[in-house]
Amino acid sequence: MNDPGAPSTSRPAPQANEYRVWFGTNRELVGGDANPSFSGRRGKIVTYGHCDVYVPESHKIGELGSNFIDRLVNRTDDRLKLRRTCPLQADSFWLLLRSQLEEVPLDRRHAVVFIHGYNVSFDGAALRAAQIGVDLQIEGAMAFFSWPSKGDFDAYKADEASIEASEPAIADFLVNFADRTGATGVHIIAHSMGNRGVLRAVDKIARDAQRRAGIPFANFILAAPDIDAEAFLGLSKAYKSVARRTTLYVSERDRALALSGWLSEYPRAGYAPPVTVCDGIDTISVTNIDLTVLGHSYFGEAREVLNDMHSLIFKNEPPGERFGIKAALTDAGEAYWVVGR
Repeated sequence: MNDPGAPSTSRPAPQANEYRVWFGTNRELVGGDANPSFSGRRGKIVTYGHCDVYVPESHKIGELGSNFIDRLVNRTDDRLKLRRTCPLQADSFWLLLRSQLEEVPLDRRHAVVFIHGYNVSFDGAALRAAQIGVDLQIEGAMAFFSWPSKGDFDAYKADEASIEASEPAIADFLVNFADRTGATGVHIIAHSMGNRGVLRAVDKIARDAQRRAGIPFANFILAAPDIDAEAFLGLSKAYKSVARRTTLYVSERDRALALSGWLSEYPRAGYAPPVTVCDGIDTISVTNIDLTVLGHSYFGEAREVLNDMHSLIFKNEPPGERFGIKAALTDAGEAYWVVGR
């Protein structure tokens, strides 16, 4: 897919307290060169670029910023803020991204790609990607692919259609990330509905992987997948051929997935019970963690989960060797893991 031929081909350094996240998106580009932004509509091409996000000194792990009352009381604005969005030509994007990674020592040369879920705007995805990158201490490259979610609570069906239509673009972006960046490890974090695009794209990624020597991805981290559990079980085998390790996070307190399962009349892979257990995938229950009201954004907000993802990325440790995880069995005797108390 081609890009819009945006004029920006340089990589000015982020300013003080800014964190750079790289992106690909098949959203509609609006606003022009002076003030580029992306709508909730599908574009005809994939646009590449980077965003610079301001991260205040007062930032707390797992937070995008305090609510208005807390900011007023504390007299501190701790919100992450999107400072600038810079589209790039495709060749420039991959060249500059590789150049950034080459500036980092080999043992820290990791690249993480985040694929967001339903009801997320482009700006929201950029902020979440930056927060995850900062909290996981990603020095190599933090990136995200933003498919055209409407960013509207009432647009669930429209988002379902858009993530399905985005599968080829997501697959191409991930394959290029593995091929063109020179990262020592490429790690994918997919959340909620974003897992649908990743799961259905993984077959194409697996076919492409057969033409390479070795496994192209270090980790697939599947957080709260809003996917039919049966469909997930049927397609999940492909992960073993493309990743050294795949981790599935599930929760009994995820009200968003409970509602999705109720509406579809079938359980979601990220919701328990029943606990979804697949051959070759480490299933980890985070039910014991003190979660938010919906219990759906723990992948970016819960310190315990962030710590666990950090161990996955930088140490490649199996669950039994990671801190704060204990073994458990389903009623059918299938092994999984539990994080937290």
